[in-house]
Amino acid sequence: MKNTLHAGHLILALCLLSLLSPGLAAQDKLSLEQAVRKALASNPDLAVDAPARAAALAEVEAGKAGYRPRVDFEQSVLGGNNPVYVFGTLLTQRNFTTANFDPAALNRPDALQNLQTRITAQQNLWDFGRTRQRVDSARLGVEMADLRHEDHQRQTMLAVFETYWAISLARESLAAAQTALQSAEAIVKQAQARVDSGLAVEADLLRSQVYLASARQQEIQARGQGELAHAALNRLMGEPLDATVGETAPLVRASYPVPAEETLWAELRKRRPDYQALQDEVRLADLEVAGKKAQLYPTLGAFAAWEMDHPSLWESGGSNWAAGLTLRWNVYAGGGDAAALKAARQRLEQKQRQLAAMESAMQLEVHNALVQVRTAEQQVQAMQAVETQSQESLRILRNRYDAGLATMTDLLAAEAARSAAHTALAQAVYRHRLSFAQMEFAAGVLSPDSAAMK
Repeated sequence: MKNTLHAGHLILALCLLSLLSPGLAAQDKLSLEQAVRKALASNPDLAVDAPARAAALAEVEAGKAGYRPRVDFEQSVLGGNNPVYVFGTLLTQRNFTTANFDPAALNRPDALQNLQTRITAQQNLWDFGRTRQRVDSARLGVEMADLRHEDHQRQTMLAVFETYWAISLARESLAAAQTALQSAEAIVKQAQARVDSGLAVEADLLRSQVYLASARQQEIQARGQGELAHAALNRLMGEPLDATVGETAPLVRASYPVPAEETLWAELRKRRPDYQALQDEVRLADLEVAGKKAQLYPTLGAFAAWEMDHPSLWESGGSNWAAGLTLRWNVYAGGGDAAALKAARQRLEQKQRQLAAMESAMQLEVHNALVQVRTAEQQVQAMQAVETQSQESLRILRNRYDAGLATMTDLLAAEAARSAAHTALAQAVYRHRLSFAQMEFAAGVLSPDSAAMK
């Protein structure tokens, strides 16, 4: 009975393990979409953008303060025997008497102390758009911060894409190097046996040993490239550099729908955040011109002040108030305001020319990216044929070498060609994938759900 129970438990455990194993295996894989979303959520460089946006929002509130009144509180203590100061202070303290009209008291008054409490309020009534210009500029700053963050995200996605497939490329290169190493070790053993049996000369053995050393060097290099790519991807995803985050997808040929160049160019201005940010910079320069123009016009404001004067904290005194309107107009400032307006107009012209130059550069960037996609796709097709031919050539030469009809040099050359063809095919597939992602990046459509991520 106990044996039956133990057997039942064992069967149940095996069944549970078989059910859980697909999930566990899935955890060992890292899809490109997962890597991109991890980077967008945890990339340390993207985290830098948050304070910039918060600062831009604070600048909007700072600009709006120009619409609100300003209130200042001032507390001061002053003492002295200046006749004018003493006369005025006695009046504000409500302590002036007829005795103070004595010429001796007027000319040589005793020292007097005054504790003054003053509250002033100012309100801007009209400033010809100065405050509005500052608020609009600050709002553009928020929009520009968002666009820069979006562009930063695009750059991060492209970096993740490149590094992700670089890991897969390094894995393919390592597999090719290991295959070449195993083949080289077998060739060395075969050459040693043929030399020992007198069927080959010592030079064949030396050539095979040289090839073996080269194969080992290629394996070491491929392994190092994989470690570097893993560390780079971990940093992009905000993980420790030595973290194990899963195996990337195999580097296989992809089939992408390549859109027409006219289609990409038609939507380019709407999708590129860096272009939209430059448009905001043009608008910001235009607002700067408007602000410099406003400096040439007057400002109208209101003010009010309340004041209390006491000889000391424990003595009574008096209070007074004043209110009024102020019109301030800078009639001449040495030509500085006119020069500042001219400089703002030149900066606006500069931004407008930058915008035109960027449009031309973006068009060229998209065109070049499409050419690279088509070229890379053709290279993949060519390298697939080369790899197939190199494998067949190696098979034939191995048979001929075993039959004594081919030299060691021929065999090693065929083995090197096969390994190089496999690596070149993997590199061509990598370039094809990367070129399509760069095309989407140039067109402004690269995203976690775009065609390049499939």
